[in-house]
Amino acid sequence: METIKRICRKCKPHARFAVIGFVALILANATRLILPLISGWIVDDVIKGGILEKLPGFCAAILGLTVLRAVCNYIRGVSFEKLSQNYVYDLRTGLYRHLSEMSYSFYDKNYIGEIMSRMTGDIEGIRNLLAGGVVQICENCIWFFGSLILLFFINWRLALVMVLIAPIVAVVALKFHSKIHVAFKDVREQNAVLSTKTQENISGVRVVKAFAQEEHEKKAFSVENREQLRLLLKTTYIWSDYVPLLDFLGAFCTPLLLGIGGAMVIGGSMSLGDLVSFTGYIWMITDPMRILGNLINMLTQAITSAEKLFYYEDLGAEIRDKDKTNFPRPFRGHVQFEHVTFGYGDETVLRDFCLDVPAGTTCAIMGATGTGKTSVVNLLGRFYECREGHVRIDGVDVKDMPLKALRDRIGYVMQETFLFSETIENNIRFGRPNAEFPVVESAAKAAQAAEFIGEMPQGYDTVVGERGLGLSGGQKQRVAIARALAYDPTILVLDDSTSAVDMETEHEIQMHLKKELRDRTTFIIAHRISSVKSADQIVVLKDGRIYERGTHDELLEKKGLYYEMYQDQYRDFANITARRAAAAAAPSEVV
Repeated sequence: METIKRICRKCKPHARFAVIGFVALILANATRLILPLISGWIVDDVIKGGILEKLPGFCAAILGLTVLRAVCNYIRGVSFEKLSQNYVYDLRTGLYRHLSEMSYSFYDKNYIGEIMSRMTGDIEGIRNLLAGGVVQICENCIWFFGSLILLFFINWRLALVMVLIAPIVAVVALKFHSKIHVAFKDVREQNAVLSTKTQENISGVRVVKAFAQEEHEKKAFSVENREQLRLLLKTTYIWSDYVPLLDFLGAFCTPLLLGIGGAMVIGGSMSLGDLVSFTGYIWMITDPMRILGNLINMLTQAITSAEKLFYYEDLGAEIRDKDKTNFPRPFRGHVQFEHVTFGYGDETVLRDFCLDVPAGTTCAIMGATGTGKTSVVNLLGRFYECREGHVRIDGVDVKDMPLKALRDRIGYVMQETFLFSETIENNIRFGRPNAEFPVVESAAKAAQAAEFIGEMPQGYDTVVGERGLGLSGGQKQRVAIARALAYDPTILVLDDSTSAVDMETEHEIQMHLKKELRDRTTFIIAHRISSVKSADQIVVLKDGRIYERGTHDELLEKKGLYYEMYQDQYRDFANITARRAAAAAAPSEVV
């Protein structure tokens, strides 16, 4: 009931459609309730009584009620359809906005395929309830209770027989609901799992084919699909156990009431016209009883869908603006990490992390995989909250800043390059949709992307495929760098941004970036020494702590972990250089 109440509360902005629809629905069904009475009067007054002058009035009444019912049904259909469509529009828009505000941790725990299943199938389930389900439920309630009341006025003894059967139907219906609700909940959960599996397999189809794992994935998909089949069949078995019984109880009432009513007419305790009216109301009572299982089935599906959608709404964003915010003006980009401790779940990634990056300087962060390099810059944009300590920019804790203003000043080139299925130009100006083309072109040149873009048939108007399909890894990274530069941020984060480009192209990018990085606070996360050697300070992480700190030359002099990485990366190059020098110095062989 709480879920139903919540659905109703969300209908308030569109209450006018609901009111018009319900008024039209009540009028349409009131005409149905009146028609059997007129049929009974025709039998008693015209056919048996011989009062023919009443017949035109009765026929005109039937015709008028039929026209009124048709008009009301049209208004009812349009009104409830408008209600459902507007409701779904608000729900989908609200959920999308809500999901866009969720922190990274939400997407760490919830699969994209599951979310897509909720945003499509579950929302459609609610729409079907509002567009058609509510109408069916209300109509059947009006038919059942309206007919029952009129039957008591016609013949209370015969109506009493109906009342004695109704509790049996109610008990069966409640038992059916209790079982089918759990079954449908399991179906929706498994449907989300199946959607996730489908989304992952289609998105990763190239990896699947590259490793020739088609058969393995087919079997894995088949397992989830078979589980979905099992759960759906379970709901079918429950439906088959109860719905036919409800149908039988409804159908059984018709011959029972006709038999008793016929005997009463023969015995003289009931007129033939009343029996005709009574038979007209029988189907209005028995039909709701017969389709009660279907109504419960539909209502349960909608409620199950709504519960999952409301679950997302109730989660709430873990990271949000405070009631009172503070933002440094001017925003220079002086970053300080003060005794920061951070982790994911039970795992601690950063421990007592301290770092000071003056405005306009470049800080490089290195270390083995899993040492927390990306976590550092994620805390900077407040995509996660640190457990202990403070992250300050220009002396203000990022927790006290408005999120939109904070992230507007930070440009990211992320470790996993993501491009939208849009033109290259629109991908570059994504952060600044109103940026002029010269800004886009300048950013592309700085990122060494202008050359390969110019070689494409449509140039900057070339539409890239899903997630940047059609571009190489290095090309995607260069477009991503251009996107960050076009954003013109005060703080720039380059997270392994040139890992997919060759050394020569990387050198060219770095040469052009020197001008772009001037007066910007820049964080460079990289594994290549060549990417970080010109940084103002280099930080080497180990076990979530700063193990070494200094410039390139200072760290080489220490001959610590950074020196070992330098030796590993340049040993082969040094050997090749030495061999070439030795060959050049050796005397030439005389032929």
